[in-house]
Amino acid sequence: MNEKINGIDVNALNSTIEAVKQNPVLAKCTFSTRTFWKKGFQNQTEISSFVQAGETVKRGKTFKIGGDHPEGLLGQNTAPAAVETLIAATSACIAGGFATFGAAMGVKIDSLKIDLEGDIDLQGFMGTDQKVRPGLSKIRGKIYVKSPASDKQLQELKEMAEKMSPVVDSLNVPVQTELVHERN
Repeated sequence: MNEKINGIDVNALNSTIEAVKQNPVLAKCTFSTRTFWKKGFQNQTEISSFVQAGETVKRGKTFKIGGDHPEGLLGQNTAPAAVETLIAATSACIAGGFATFGAAMGVKIDSLKIDLEGDIDLQGFMGTDQKVRPGLSKIRGKIYVKSPASDKQLQELKEMAEKMSPVVDSLNVPVQTELVHERN
């Protein structure tokens, strides 16, 4: 019987890790997107396949993500702004880390909610102040987790999920979160 913790098949996880140890090329992936601009800030991105170990992996479906800006920032408010999608990707990646590394550590997660927010000074984007970066200056938030695990285990899990997050590692801004252990 395959044990599942946090929705992760622990045997499959361990088998995958062993396979990568034996053949590291299995861990080499290229993810891609295709974005179609509509007008103004409106666009639609499609994601359908990726490359793993040099082979194209077809998912059998195409995921679509819309983009726009709020009306007060010259958009039509038809979809999230790109920085909001980036922040969402950050929290999704950290959540996936909680599930995966929690499973590897034997830490059961009953529920998990991540609230993140990012600060940006749009003078950088507008080019009105050359000393201001156009990107986010910081992402911060709280991670609410219900778990029978100890505070120490959850803190270790939080640190691992953030440190090993491909999205967090790809960002050029500090990501600061606070762990909130919600008792059962």
